[in-house]
Amino acid sequence: MEKFLPNRRSDEQLEAILCETGHWAVNGRQGQVLGYAASLLQAIDRSAKFSSSGAVVIAICRLPSDNIVIFSEQIDRLRRSINVRGLIPAE
Repeated sequence: MEKFLPNRRSDEQLEAILCETGHWAVNGRQGQVLGYAASLLQAIDRSAKFSSSGAVVIAICRLPSDNIVIFSEQIDRLRRSINVRGLIPAE
């Protein structure tokens, strides 16, 4: 049986793909999908909205199978970087 290993990326690598089109899932507790987004930038924005509404965001994951997983501490760092850069997600 293969063991699932998430593919972690540096903040710089993730910043480089913020606006690339992809399929991202914002995950809560016990793997529950809270929502989907078409880019990492949108997924980070949605994670902030879920968090402000009281939901617990555990990770953002790229789908379907490249296993990029971004956990909450890194999401917070990326969110701060986005705010400094003044990026606004397209809806």
